[in-house]
Amino acid sequence: MAGPQCCAHPPTLNPSSGAGHVEKVGGLDSYVSGSPDSKLAILLVSDVYGYEAPNLRYG
Repeated sequence: MAGPQCCAHPPTLNPSSGAGHVEKVGGLDSYVSGSPDSKLAILLVSDVYGYEAPNLRYG
């Protein structure tokens, strides 16, 4: 449950948030963002709501 502090001081989102794209990875639709030359990755395994919930693409 969000308190009034959450509304009074909203987070500052990175301007590049949501700048990725959807592509097939291992036969599954996957949301990919970042540099294609990157050596590291963060993998998010979603629940029944999937990765298409808009808040999952902002950080």
